[in-house]
Amino acid sequence: MSSPLISEVRSHARRRRARGSRFRQGRSTRYVRYVRYLGSLGRASRRAVQVTRQRAPAWRHSAFSRYVLAWLAAYLYGSLPLVYWLGRRSGVNLRKSGSGNVGVSNLLSSGKRGRRWAVPAALFDASKGYLPISICRRLGYPREVAELAGVCGVMGQCWPLFLRFNGGRGLSAFFGAALQINRRAGVLALSTLASGVLWRLGSLLSHHRAPMQAARWSWAGSGYATARSKVVPLSGLAAILLFTLVCLREHERTQRQQLIPPLLAALLLLRRLTAPLPDDAEHGPTRQPSALLYRLLYDRNTPD
Repeated sequence: MSSPLISEVRSHARRRRARGSRFRQGRSTRYVRYVRYLGSLGRASRRAVQVTRQRAPAWRHSAFSRYVLAWLAAYLYGSLPLVYWLGRRSGVNLRKSGSGNVGVSNLLSSGKRGRRWAVPAALFDASKGYLPISICRRLGYPREVAELAGVCGVMGQCWPLFLRFNGGRGLSAFFGAALQINRRAGVLALSTLASGVLWRLGSLLSHHRAPMQAARWSWAGSGYATARSKVVPLSGLAAILLFTLVCLREHERTQRQQLIPPLLAALLLLRRLTAPLPDDAEHGPTRQPSALLYRLLYDRNTPD
């Protein structure tokens, strides 16, 4: 092979190597630029997240989310209609018998099979206000958050999700929450109701009547007649008001906020005023405005 041809081949090979080196160098440069660009994007996104967290409202914080979950869980627990299920197990639909109230008092009037479940049903209803507060306190939640969980449990009993928001009067759950919020005021309120119940039983025994007859309902046509008491519902109302007043009095002495007791009282009184009753078509508030007063005092549409 002649020397000019060899020199031309060598020069061609050198040019190819030079082009390959420039290509590899350019490719590595583009790769480095791409990595740097991704790094700048990552730093910018981290700065944006930090600014968003600083400007985020209080409801976005994780602690508040836990509080909301606790309130929701308390409401769902309060919505469990154990009294209604026990009534159905006894062969009675509490919403269609007696006063229509899905509560322990109506379960007592459903017969012998229903009366044997009255005590566990009352304890379970009381736990709807007691347990949410106790659990939230054990989890270290603030006092207001724990007490509001008890309010949600009472709301669950009054307006349960699983019974289309038509439940009991909420008195058992109220006493459970009251014993957790202010034990002294809760005991006073419970003693007030117990005094009314004992007074009623004593009056029945003095007339040689069975104690369970106080809650017995008899139906006649479209209405109903019952040996109903004024003392028991009045003592329940007095217990609610007494608990609230004692808590507010303690607020004046200790300068400690007491917003939950008035809220509990308002919920129970609202339930009394708005609960559906079997004789609403004849004597309800739409027919007789005075029925609202009787509902508030005696938990029924008529004074008798």
